[in-house]
Amino acid sequence: MMAPLRRARLLRDDRGFTVAELITVAAIIGILAAVALPVASFGFRRQHEIELREQLRKITDAIDHYHDYRSSTGPIQMKDPKALGSGDYPKKLDDLVKAFELTDGRKIKLLRERELIDPMTGGKEWLTLSTTDDPDATSSNGDNVFEVHSKSTALALDGKTHYNEW
Repeated sequence: MMAPLRRARLLRDDRGFTVAELITVAAIIGILAAVALPVASFGFRRQHEIELREQLRKITDAIDHYHDYRSSTGPIQMKDPKALGSGDYPKKLDDLVKAFELTDGRKIKLLRERELIDPMTGGKEWLTLSTTDDPDATSSNGDNVFEVHSKSTALALDGKTHYNEW
């Protein structure tokens, strides 16, 4: 009778994990998470920097194209330049997402609405400078949009510049 009882007790005792094993596994997972979190955070921030550079490039290109279409005397220019206001540069960034017609009949938009979202702040607000502003100014007189910067004052990953200086 002893042998079957002993075998049953051994089988019952071998099931599951001990508290020491569970604590060890939890500690290992905690250490791995503590190491992975800063690496993941760096990766997300780096991705946002890449997106910011891309957004700034797209907006700057759109401003340049707007200027070219407004001031052009050649065959490719706006059909009705007065439809978007006066001046060779947009009055505000929202002018870049409005569709306009060229003299050759094409209708174009220079930017999509989502391309005006600052990846660092998550909003559609940017620091803008006009053609009449001092190049070192931190705010615009609002005449037009000639230059664009992020509103984020956070320090970039290079450790030297702030995003609003880009």
